[in-house]
Amino acid sequence: MAKTKKKTPVRSRKKAAPRAISNEKKYAFELIDRVVRECPRRKPTSEDERQAQMIFRAEFEKLGLKTHEESFRFNDNLYANLALHFGLGTLGSAVSGVAPALGFLLHSTAAASYFAESTRRAYFLRRLFPWKPSQNLLATMPAEGDPDLRVVILGHADAAFTGFLFDPRNVKAFAKGPPLGLKFLERSLTFATQTQFALAGFDLLRCFFGPLTLPLRPVEAILSIPGLLAFLLNLQMVMRNEIVPGANDNLTGCAALPLLAQRLAPHKPKNVEYVFGVTGCEEASLGGADALARVKKGEWDRNKTVILGLDGLTNGTLRFFQGEGEIVRTPIPTWIKEVCEATAGSESRFNEVTGFDIPVGGSDVAAFLAHGYDGVCLGCVDPELGSPRHYHWPTDTPENLDMDQFMMSVEFAEKLVHQLTAFKLR
Repeated sequence: MAKTKKKTPVRSRKKAAPRAISNEKKYAFELIDRVVRECPRRKPTSEDERQAQMIFRAEFEKLGLKTHEESFRFNDNLYANLALHFGLGTLGSAVSGVAPALGFLLHSTAAASYFAESTRRAYFLRRLFPWKPSQNLLATMPAEGDPDLRVVILGHADAAFTGFLFDPRNVKAFAKGPPLGLKFLERSLTFATQTQFALAGFDLLRCFFGPLTLPLRPVEAILSIPGLLAFLLNLQMVMRNEIVPGANDNLTGCAALPLLAQRLAPHKPKNVEYVFGVTGCEEASLGGADALARVKKGEWDRNKTVILGLDGLTNGTLRFFQGEGEIVRTPIPTWIKEVCEATAGSESRFNEVTGFDIPVGGSDVAAFLAHGYDGVCLGCVDPELGSPRHYHWPTDTPENLDMDQFMMSVEFAEKLVHQLTAFKLR
């Protein structure tokens, strides 16, 4: 590919009048506030989720971007799905002593199903829940002719369920992590799934050796605790059935998209396509991103496509997520990590931006990484919490947003897009 020489927008933005930045900040806040007011319960697959996407669609169309929806089907509740998986595992532990074959079936099914799901290979137990219609919204700034590079920038419109697990007091209590030697407990869902595989092994031993495995019962009891806790904590969120406002997570990511479209347009190389996507069902376990990655495999050349996720751009310190995946951790490509680090070192105000490994959950980018695309997600993390402030809690409201931090995150994202583009076109 020929290297395209363009002035970087960073220089022009550093010289931008304070009033211009203030207007962008005001625009973003009002847009976020409007979506929270008009679409307060943006549960995955809901009408409020779709209405929020339509609000952003209108903003893209004001900028002259071509937009369209891509429909897919998914479940509406991650926590019901988790409760089902680990509830079956807990039931397997309860019956294993008298029916080890049944215990093996339950443990192995729960473990294998969640492993396949988290790695985006297939969905099994999740299919016991209704699959409902949802959609991804895409706005395109096309290249002239076939693009030599496509940069896809994503935010998600849906908001999360909340519960005891996300109470700020509990988040802070567990923020320091487990003691030395128990660091594996940081990746709690990974550990809970691994214990289901281990328990299935004990079940097999009992099938063949019967009473001789009795001394192993205390070990089995200990290994059953992670699955039991996962079941109870997720069941509590299902029963609570409360959706948070989601101003930071992730209306900040969505509101950044039209701002970035405006900032990037004057400097876009002719052979580059920018796609701005507002996904659905991220909070149900990356349903929209997974559907988008699957359907675009034949259209978006993985060698010419880079994914940039924006997920929670304030209420903490900006980070790039260098490793994602609940069961199998997938690191971002080395070249993207190096570009992120170089961008962070390019200006003193970006020096705080460093890599971060997500211990539980993941962003839309994780689904694309699982399907072989290159990408990285930006998000803010409060170092004292290991998550953004107000994360998945009813206080995630517009009033609790740090809009100065939001603008810094947008400016870093803008510069990162140009750096990623320059690297791929050189």
